[in-house]
Amino acid sequence: MASNIDTNVAEEPKVESSIAAKSEDDKNTEIVKLEDVANEATNVEHSLTVKEAFSIYSMAVVWSALFCVCIVMDGYDSNLITNLYGLPAFQRQYGSEYQGQYTVKAAWQTAFAMCSPVGRVLGGFIQGPVSEIIGRKMTLIICLVLVAAFTFITFFARSNPVLMVGLMLCGVVWGILTSLAPTYASEICPLRLRDILTAYVNLCWSTGQFISTGVLAGMASNATQWGYRIPFAIQWMWPVLICTFIFWAPESPYWLVRHGKVTEAENALRRLIRKSQKVDVKEMLALIERTNMREKSYKMETSYWDCFKGTNLRRTEISAMAWAIQILCGLSLPFYAVVFFQLAGLPTNEAFNLNVGMTGLGFVGTCCSFFLIPRFGRRTLYFGGLCTLTLLMLLIGFIGIAPNHPSIVNAEAALLLVWFFIYFLTVGPVAYVIFSETSATRLRGHTVAIALIAYSSLGIVYNVASPYLLDNTEANLGAKTGLIYGSISLLSCIWCYFRLPECKGRTFEELDIMFERKVSTREFKNYVI
Repeated sequence: MASNIDTNVAEEPKVESSIAAKSEDDKNTEIVKLEDVANEATNVEHSLTVKEAFSIYSMAVVWSALFCVCIVMDGYDSNLITNLYGLPAFQRQYGSEYQGQYTVKAAWQTAFAMCSPVGRVLGGFIQGPVSEIIGRKMTLIICLVLVAAFTFITFFARSNPVLMVGLMLCGVVWGILTSLAPTYASEICPLRLRDILTAYVNLCWSTGQFISTGVLAGMASNATQWGYRIPFAIQWMWPVLICTFIFWAPESPYWLVRHGKVTEAENALRRLIRKSQKVDVKEMLALIERTNMREKSYKMETSYWDCFKGTNLRRTEISAMAWAIQILCGLSLPFYAVVFFQLAGLPTNEAFNLNVGMTGLGFVGTCCSFFLIPRFGRRTLYFGGLCTLTLLMLLIGFIGIAPNHPSIVNAEAALLLVWFFIYFLTVGPVAYVIFSETSATRLRGHTVAIALIAYSSLGIVYNVASPYLLDNTEANLGAKTGLIYGSISLLSCIWCYFRLPECKGRTFEELDIMFERKVSTREFKNYVI
């Protein structure tokens, strides 16, 4: 466990409260008062149990959950287009005839699949400075209006180029929302709930996937244009649902303090924290102020360039790799599950139904992760899960070498289902926890944006490669694709072993100190401040 912070250690820079602006004596008095109050807040953060945290921070849980519902849209969208390729109505509208059947060519599959990741790269880059300037809440509201407008393009698209434009514009919004939600969640919740509420982001994402697969399975037998238009139209319900509540959400106290709005930050905390004898709002505000001032004393500003300077480079690397490994471990293969199952010989309806079952397992896996993350920590669960995923992916690849047979097809499908469950039990949700807490508070929006850019950029590469690896008109590797993805995943395991630290049970201020002291990866778990 982390110990209390000794603010009298000579090597640590002295921090000042933003309220200390009187005479020199008054200023020193305010500094001492801030240090004492912030220390008490740190002790409270460590002493709270999960049950107490849920009770005292109940409104923080509610607002975090509502704010992250926007990720349901992203999960829905990310699973939509790649599985629409297997829908007969979509194939006739956007595909061409091949050997008596309509199919979407690999080139167009690649083009459609990479639109959203390209948009996410742009959106991630925009999110950092925009949310830092206008705030987390206003950024979300603007994005909800934009995504409602851009959905009109995908819904009414009658040609491939128009559909591409709609998908890319929606992707820009997803990029902003995907990096914004975990940033907000990590900044309003206490230490004991930080891992659960940031992992909840992944639950929202898997929920979106589950809904999209259910919708697509229901539309599989619909031969009209509504077979693919209804799945696009459903995206309109999310902005309306979220905007119904989000106007009353409090702004992030960390953002308010950084912008000198200390009184507003205190009011926001009072809306997030129930009255309690154990947790004092002013103490928590003092801890936020001291964390902000400590980072300023490290000459830490709020720009993308600062994410690559000094010790922040290490924090950016960890955040980016934690998210990028979600792609590197082979997530692209389940994204093409319907096509994968069809190429293996399963009928269309059965392929869609199996995809529904797979995403359902992902939902259950994420729910189970809420109990595992607080118990086992970040590094143990993430690294162990990644090693398991690597073995499963390689096994899928080796089985794919065998001649095609019903038993082989069933084995490949079963392993892919198990792979998906393990992913959402470990790497999927834990990645959100890692990059949300590893980044410095003053650079969180920018660091998370860089992590999203790394994730989306790799997503582009994989979305370009996957159709050509799987499609029967191209490489036609089928399950043997697992050998390629499994080998890359093995390299990711090596990185995790040497570079991924254990940040469980550390406040943001304690993490600042540990990274500034350049604590080694192996020492993070038991390091005493």
